Parts: sequence; structure tokens; C-alpha cells
Amino acid sequence: MKDFSILIVDEPDDLRERYLRTLESDGYSVEVADDGKQALAKIRGSSYDLVLTELEIPGVEGLKLLKLMRNLDPEITTIIVTANPTVEGAVESLKGGAFHYLSKSIPPEKLLESVNQALEKKRLRQRAELLRIEKKIRATSDLEGLSEVDEIMNRQGYEPSSLIAVLQDIQKQRRYLPQDALRLVSARLNLPLTRVYGIATFYKAFSLKPRGRHLINVCVGTACHVRGATKILEALERGLGVEAGGTTLDERFSLETVRCVGCCGLAPVIVVDENFHGKLTQEKVPSVLADYT
Repeated sequence: MKDFSILIVDEPDDLRERYLRTLESDGYSVEVADDGKQALAKIRGSSYDLVLTELEIPGVEGLKLLKLMRNLDPEITTIIVTANPTVEGAVESLKGGAFHYLSKSIPPEKLLESVNQALEKKRLRQRAELLRIEKKIRATSDLEGLSEVDEIMNRQGYEPSSLIAVLQDIQKQRRYLPQDALRLVSARLNLPLTRVYGIATFYKAFSLKPRGRHLINVCVGTACHVRGATKILEALERGLGVEAGGTTLDERFSLETVRCVGCCGLAPVIVVDENFHGKLTQEKVPSVLADYT
């Protein structure tokens, strides 16, 4: 099985099935979408290395689809295969970022040749980007960061499905997700950088800014709110000299809020690292902080 995934966007017919069989027989992982809207939904939810699309498809006009796909994933490679090729269509498609513009009259083996060329060029580009990132990290003397990412990825694996686990380990090791680490993960997992950043910014557990040695999460769920979570948060902000979302100057503490920690009977609750402190009062805040010197 080749390490590339392909999406074919076209209405169901014998030719689409022939393309599907040709690509699968050459070892590619292939999915299909019947129209433009379905294609965009699939691209939002998955990562594809190449999209093979007809220009005249229902849902979203072909050139507009090309633009929307690149907005979702700037690294995606596209080949246009159309039943009605024109010079104007070829010019607009190539200007829009398509790798090739082909007629559906070409034999399947010629289509496969074009796909192989496009993905080989993409592989070389990804390799060059990986070497550039590694060179930059070495130039900035962050050799420790490079070796840490190497160790984590060797342990978690190089499949796209390991992305969250890899980011979790980097976050735990570095206390945040450095930009170069995200670029390195993107290149090595063969995932668009936009998708890696999307995951990194979606989950509250991840941070793109350095966090303190100790992370304080103040529960502001309904039970905690009713029992004085706001007062607890204010006491922490005064004691630490930072607002929620901030990190102390000595990088000892980061202060965050969270909707619920699942122990409403102990409200109000804060979690420091993995330690729960319940039935808290403003007066108890200094003694809790003192435990984390």
C-alpha cells in the first residue's frame, strides 16, 4: 500500500469505477465523492494527498471547488480530468493551482502516470520542507527539541492517526507546542500544517504559548459558579499577578478556566496539574499555591 490517499470527485459512472480500480490496483488508498459539496465535507474531515476531479460536477462549480479545496488545505494536489477539455479551462485550472488538466479520453495508464508524477513531486517537496525545518531547528540550537520530537514520533508511530497522541506528548514534554515542532510533525506525518494547527488550537489541553511548570484549572461550571468559583478565580489572579489565560513571570504557574472537571459535589474546585482541590475558599488559596514551590 502506498502512503498516499486520493479522492475522486465525479458522478458515479463506469469511468469513475475504472479510475478507482486503476488507482487501487497500483496501491493507492482511494475514496470517492459524487459532487462538490460531498467533496468539501470529506476534505474537512480527512486528509487527502491528491484530488482527481471533473470540472462539470453538481453542487459546486469545478473552478470554485478548486479554490475552496485549496482554502481548506493549501498543500492539496489537484488533477482536473474533464469530458469537455478547452484551452480556456486548462488555463484557468492551472492558474488555480491544478497540477494537470487532462481529458477523460486518455487511457487509465496515462492517468496513473500523471498521478504518480504529481505525488512524486509532492513527496520531494515534503522531504525538502522536512530538511529545511530540521536545518532551522539545528541553526537555532534547539537540538534538544528536535531529538524530543524524534523520540516521541518513534514511540507513537508515523501514521496520521497518531497526531493527537504525538501532540499530547510534545505538550507534556515542552509544556507547549512550539511552532517548529508543529511543522516537523506536519511534514513527518504527511499532514497539512493547517490540519495540525487546527487540532492544536481546537483542544484546550494544548497551548501554542509556553505554560508554567504547574497548570491551574479553575472549574467555572454551574455548580462551582454558584458556590463561588468567580471569587476563587479572582483570589488566584491577585495571588499570582496574572489573569486567566496567563503565565507568571517566573513560569511557575499558568492559570486557566475549564467548564467542568466532573466532581460537582466538591464545588468549588480547582485542579493543579492532576491534583484536585475541592470545597475551596479564598482564604485557602495561598496555602494551596504554597504546596507547589
